Amino acid sequence: MTRRVCILAQEALLPDLADVLRLFLGEIELCGAEAAEVCLRHELRDGGHACEIAGRGAFVPQGARGRDELEQKRFFKRAAKLAAYGALKSWTGLHPPWGALTGIRPTRLFFEQRAQGKAAKEAEEALIEGFDLLPEKAALLREIAGEQGALPAPGPGEIDLYIGIPFCKTRCSYCSFAAMDLRAGAKLTEPYVEALIAEMRLCAPSLKGFAPRCLYVGGGTPTALSVPQLARVLDEARALFPGFWEFTVEAGRPDSFGAGMLKMLKEKGVNRISVNPQTMNDQTLLRIGREHSAQETLRAFEAARELGFARINMDMILGLPGETLKDVEATLHALAALSPENLTVHTLAIKRASRLRQSGETAHSEEASAMVELAYREAKAMGMRPYYLYRQKYMAGNLENVGYAAPGQACAYNVGIMEEIIPNVAFGAGAISKWLYASGSRIERAPNVKSVEEYIARAPEMAARKRALWEGQDPCRLPDDKGREPR
Repeated sequence: MTRRVCILAQEALLPDLADVLRLFLGEIELCGAEAAEVCLRHELRDGGHACEIAGRGAFVPQGARGRDELEQKRFFKRAAKLAAYGALKSWTGLHPPWGALTGIRPTRLFFEQRAQGKAAKEAEEALIEGFDLLPEKAALLREIAGEQGALPAPGPGEIDLYIGIPFCKTRCSYCSFAAMDLRAGAKLTEPYVEALIAEMRLCAPSLKGFAPRCLYVGGGTPTALSVPQLARVLDEARALFPGFWEFTVEAGRPDSFGAGMLKMLKEKGVNRISVNPQTMNDQTLLRIGREHSAQETLRAFEAARELGFARINMDMILGLPGETLKDVEATLHALAALSPENLTVHTLAIKRASRLRQSGETAHSEEASAMVELAYREAKAMGMRPYYLYRQKYMAGNLENVGYAAPGQACAYNVGIMEEIIPNVAFGAGAISKWLYASGSRIERAPNVKSVEEYIARAPEMAARKRALWEGQDPCRLPDDKGREPR
């Protein structure tokens, strides 16, 4: 149910305060006071932030001021959000699992505490006290930080690369990505491949001197392209950007690739793939628009193993429509029997662009927390450890997505992109390139247009955006590590 809410505050604070309201009320519609069911009021007084809703209030001193203007704005918004959180918690009696945190990268706050000289346990306690995290969530951040601390840090001049293939055989009902259904977009695959190769070629000269570390080919579903089309893209990337040691392709849906595709990936040097069932329940697969069966997932995984793929990730989604805790348990047991090296556990997020959202479906949180806890236990039973985490808006139960890995099998690209600790050069429709500045306080972005048709027409312009971002940068500069765990 959508709640009509009025926010009486500075305009610059409205998006942040709306995010806090969603933690407690779910879907909201902002409106004027006369049409609102409830109003949240924010004001500055006595050197701090006061928030009030339905007669319940909270006050948070401004506290830290920040070293520069950007940091000052961040601390100002943080204090305002904490005041709103306090008022809403008092009014509703609810305790969101991640407390007052609304951002997608909660690990950042843990690293921020470590950078201030706190021991890992002290950082964990500071997040519980300062942001009201449930103890198990703060402990999860500490565990993930420890896993990331054991990974090699990006070196001077290293970059990661991303290639986006925005096509899928069919569009899943929960999907909000800018991906085209092949039934409508098949005629665009060839011009897209040509545009993608042109963008890479135009960017390559400005990246000389940099050292590629990881190449990740994602989507959409990269294997929705034909074998020759995807082979051309991979050949071009290897020729233009040699030297990367981690090479991931999201093989994705088991109905989008066969032995010929897997053999080609192996021949091109791909050393990590994803086989993504999302669930091993055939009824759910039909319900969400995936035209494959659980048995096809098993056959696809076995075919990849037979061809020698030694690093395989599998994705699953918790909270899919109609699924129960028993269904999730059955999926986890089926995946455990396959012994993948990585397991990525998503909590369903129903975003505006998805068919589920447009049909009025909302994420159900009743069992989501129990599903997340079950997935953690089962992943541990598989011998895996959590190594990265991120959150999204509109997630069931305001929970999280977690990547698990067997010892020594963590995906370096995933950590780099989620923690933003290495420059990232991204090609294709909807891809966003990022340059990190040494202070750690600023990231410059060069986004590509999301529309496939627009991208095909404007690929040279997208390349020019990236060249402007990279040209003149010093490949010998080591990006700031933002207080990651000491090595």
